[in-house]
Amino acid sequence: MNLRQALIQSCDVYFYQLGLQLGVDRLAYFARGFNLGRHTGIRSGVESSGLVPTSAWKERRFREPWQKGETVSTSIGQGFNLATPLQMAVAFAAIANGGKLMRPRLVLRTQGRDGFVEPGPAPEVTGRVPVAPEHLALVRDALMGVVEERGGTGGRARVAGVQVAGKTGTAQVVRVEHTDAYDEDEIPLQYRDHAWFVAFAPVENPEIVVSVVVEHGGHGGSAAAPIAQKVLAAYFEKRGIGVDLQEAAQPPADGEVEVSLAGD
Repeated sequence: MNLRQALIQSCDVYFYQLGLQLGVDRLAYFARGFNLGRHTGIRSGVESSGLVPTSAWKERRFREPWQKGETVSTSIGQGFNLATPLQMAVAFAAIANGGKLMRPRLVLRTQGRDGFVEPGPAPEVTGRVPVAPEHLALVRDALMGVVEERGGTGGRARVAGVQVAGKTGTAQVVRVEHTDAYDEDEIPLQYRDHAWFVAFAPVENPEIVVSVVVEHGGHGGSAAAPIAQKVLAAYFEKRGIGVDLQEAAQPPADGEVEVSLAGD
């Protein structure tokens, strides 16, 4: 299993091992480099900063040392990690565009009753991610494989005529002991995991990033990816790109979804 395969198949064990080799503080350095754990700067007046844990943070918060076992869950985005859909959109936009962190905008332009159109804020680069271009290119290629290749966990986000890149995810809601007495389809709704999917397209010249969270939806591949697919298909249809919505909506063949060790 290499990095590309691990991303495509959402292999938890690969990232457990990698996280243990890197350590939590190095993981945090790169996570913050993608603007996680920080405000995105959107001019909305209200925004959560999320949380990227470090050993020093745990010492301050709980007066306890960091444990290696906590690095394992942190390495796949679980544990103390907190992130918003908007933060993930900013992070994936940076992967898509070659490393630029962009400030999100709520308004592109305004139009008064007199018909006068006034442009909104210009696009603003707030920084760059601390990752070499060739490494970002490797991740982009793997994220395309998540959606476009057999065995990828995000096959239900495919849009006919457009190459899509993305990643499935699951946010644990409660500790395992609250759910281990149930079969998966019998877990009470309030205990079920949140389903994540973040995507960008077209891979070769990205125009759009879509970030989806389905609260208590379970698996990212089955609950969140189809929603992202509908958004992407509608966007490209309006752009005049030849998207066959009926073809795009077809589920992938057997074995192309829900094969990950993460269960995304």
